[in-house]
Amino acid sequence: MPPVAVIEKIRAQAQEVFDFIGHVETHPQIADFSQSVKIISEKKSGVGTRFHQVYTSGAEHVSEMMVWEPYKKIVWHNFEGDSTTPVMIISYYFEEEGPYTHILHTVECDEYENQAKHRDGTLRNIRELANLKRILEGE
Repeated sequence: MPPVAVIEKIRAQAQEVFDFIGHVETHPQIADFSQSVKIISEKKSGVGTRFHQVYTSGAEHVSEMMVWEPYKKIVWHNFEGDSTTPVMIISYYFEEEGPYTHILHTVECDEYENQAKHRDGTLRNIRELANLKRILEGE
């Protein structure tokens, strides 16, 4: 499964970028393919947080936060139905450099064996990080 990997440089501190991504209910603000995200667990952030995602395509996933390293890394897994095997692994890595944060976003998915789907996934995630940059830089 070849991952999609995109990177963006944002004029904001790593804490601010991490907090925005970590508050998963903000995802539809940056990802045009995301219709809604609702936290469904008692836990609202960190490892073990579960949330329900609805995509503009009509697809739905239940997701679970698997890695939560403040200001460094967030990873969640997307599941379909009752499966315990993730259909997608979503990762964000944060690196602060002066007034900027470099954010590396990866998506691992078997669908991306298909190059057309990989290209589409890459373009969607480039737009996602561009939207994040625009929001956090106030442009």
